[in-house]
Amino acid sequence: MTIRTFLPLIAPLMLTLVALAQPPRSTAAEGAQLFEAKVRPVFAARCLACHKGAQAAAGLRLDTAEGWKGVVASGKLLKAIRHEPGATPMPPTGTKLSERELAGFVEWVKRGAPGPITLAKPDPRKHWAFQPLHLSPNPSPGRSSLTGKGESKGVEDLLEAKRKELGLSRSAPAPRSVWLRRVSFDLIGLPPTPDELSAFLADKAPGAEERVVERLLASPRFGEKWARHWLDLARFAESHGYEQDYDRPHAYTYRDFVIKAFNDDLPYDTFVKWQLAGDEFAPRNPQALFATGFLGAGTHATQITKSQVEKERYDELDDMLSVTSQAFLGLMVGCARCHDHKYDPIPQRDYYRMLATFTKTVRSDYDVALDTEGDKKKLTDWESAHAPLVAARAAWEQEKLPAKLAHWVATVSRKR
Repeated sequence: MTIRTFLPLIAPLMLTLVALAQPPRSTAAEGAQLFEAKVRPVFAARCLACHKGAQAAAGLRLDTAEGWKGVVASGKLLKAIRHEPGATPMPPTGTKLSERELAGFVEWVKRGAPGPITLAKPDPRKHWAFQPLHLSPNPSPGRSSLTGKGESKGVEDLLEAKRKELGLSRSAPAPRSVWLRRVSFDLIGLPPTPDELSAFLADKAPGAEERVVERLLASPRFGEKWARHWLDLARFAESHGYEQDYDRPHAYTYRDFVIKAFNDDLPYDTFVKWQLAGDEFAPRNPQALFATGFLGAGTHATQITKSQVEKERYDELDDMLSVTSQAFLGLMVGCARCHDHKYDPIPQRDYYRMLATFTKTVRSDYDVALDTEGDKKKLTDWESAHAPLVAARAAWEQEKLPAKLAHWVATVSRKR
C-alpha cells in the first residue's frame, strides 16, 4: 500500500434512536460487539461534537452509558430522530439512517442499549479501530451494474449498490468540459488551462479520460493539493503559536516532505515510520530527517519561566502522543491523560506507557546534508587527490626527518 492509496475514506454516518422493546436474551459480549460495530461509529461521527461532557447540548450526554440509557428509556428522542412533524429534528442537519443502519440501531435498542463491557481490561483485538481492513465484496461479480453485461466496474458497482440502497438515481453524464474541470479540481486543486481544455475536447481517441487522469497524477500539483489534508491532520504551521507566535523558518522542510511523499507514491509504511523515527530508520536520508517534523509540528511555548519548564515539556509530549494516536490509530488516546478513557478501551496506564516512548524526543534545529551522493563523490575525489600528499609526507618522515632531527639535536647541544 502506498500513500496515494491510503487517502482518507470518509463515508456519511447518521444517527437515529427507535422505540424500546423487551430486550431478548443475549450475552453481554454480543451486546458490546453490536455497540462497537454499529453504534459507536455513528455516535463518534454525528453526535459527540455536541453531546459529550458536562456541557453537553440540552444536557444529553452520549459519551456514557448512563447518559444514553436515560434518553433511550424516556422515548422522547424517537420523533426527533425520525424528523417527524412537531419535533425538533436531530441531528439538526444531514440525512436519516439507511435501512441497514436503522436495523442495527433497532437491534441495539432491543438489547437494552448496551455499551462496552468494561474498560478495566480492554481487549484491543475486538475494538473497531484495531480491526484489519478488508476489501468489500463486489455486489455483482463478473457483471457491470452500469450496463448489465461485460466486466465488473469495481468501485462503480459499489457506488451503484449504495445508490440503490439510498433510493437515489444516477445523474446524467456531465459534458466533457465539465468532467475535465471536475477531475482537475479534484486531483490538483486547479482548473484546466484553455490549452488543456482544447486538447481534451479535440481528443476523440479511446482512453482520453484515462490519459487526463495520468497526466494530472504525474503533475507536481497533485502532491501539493493532497498533502494539505495530511498537513491539517499533523497540525502543521509555520509559526509556534501562542501569543508570541514566532516564525519557524525551517517548517517548510516537513511540508515539502509530505508533498514529495504523495508525488513519489512513497510506501505508506515508510511514510509512517519516517514521521515517527526517521532519524533512526534512515539517518542518512534527508527526507527521513525532514519527516520527523511531524512530531514537532505542534504548538511550542517560546517564553516561559523556570517554573513552567516541566509543564510545557509535558504538554509537548502530550501533543506528540495525541496527534500520533489520532493520525495513525484513529483514536484520541490523549483523553486518558487524566483518567481511563470513558469511551474507548484505553486505560490511563497505557497512555503513560505510550507517552514514555517520546520522552527522548527533543525539538531542535540542525544542519542536514541534502546531497549525500554528491557529498560522497566529493569526498572520494578529495581523498584521491589527497592520497599522494599523504604518501609524500610519510616518505619524508621516514627518509629525511630522522637525519634532520639528529642534526638539530647536535646543533642545540653545541650551543649549550
